Amino acid sequence: MIDIHSHILCGIDDGSRDIEESVKMLKAAKEAGFEKIIATPHVMRAGYDLDKTKKSFEMLLPYAKEIGIDIYQGYEYNCYALSDDGFEGAMKFCTHQTKTILLEFKSTVGFPTNWESIVMNFQREGAKVIIAHPERYIKTKLDFEKTKRSVEMGCKLQIDGLNLFRKGFMNKTKRNAKKLIKSGLVSWIATDAHCEKDYIEFGKAFKDKRNSRWFKPNKIEDYSAFYG
Repeated sequence: MIDIHSHILCGIDDGSRDIEESVKMLKAAKEAGFEKIIATPHVMRAGYDLDKTKKSFEMLLPYAKEIGIDIYQGYEYNCYALSDDGFEGAMKFCTHQTKTILLEFKSTVGFPTNWESIVMNFQREGAKVIIAHPERYIKTKLDFEKTKRSVEMGCKLQIDGLNLFRKGFMNKTKRNAKKLIKSGLVSWIATDAHCEKDYIEFGKAFKDKRNSRWFKPNKIEDYSAFYG
């Protein structure tokens, strides 16, 4: 398995606080069944410190090799950073050696009014767009139609696996995640892990036979499809 969305790099954002926590996350990810992880720290502002991210990644790399996990550098790029970077500048935040960008919208706002233009401009730059956790953006039926439209435009959807198993029947994010999978719109189930506990909980959910219907292979793209 490959986790395409993880805040495993330490000291960058609201994810891992230090190298010790990052190593614990690696071990928990291995126990959960992951073989590859794309580290995707938040990019939400101008002047993002790429050198700091590189140092954090290189510090974690030998631990990952020892544990038996391949890690790759990626980012979770917030669309509001475009006002500073522009589309050409944003392309440096694609996953390493690809033109794939993990695009985030603001959860409290959802799809911005110009979301189609944002997608098309990235595509003009040659980018493949993966929309991060769309289940958070769906507040109305119209939002679901926008999500469906994004797939028709060529975007891939990545939901957070833990949102499938949150407690409470009335959990709207949980219902949205399940609806997207049932509709055949989801390409990726990832962890969006911020700490060791997230990987532990995901591993338990993944290995629980009662949840097998949510992890059908035809609902999740494989590693070669992502890099192909």
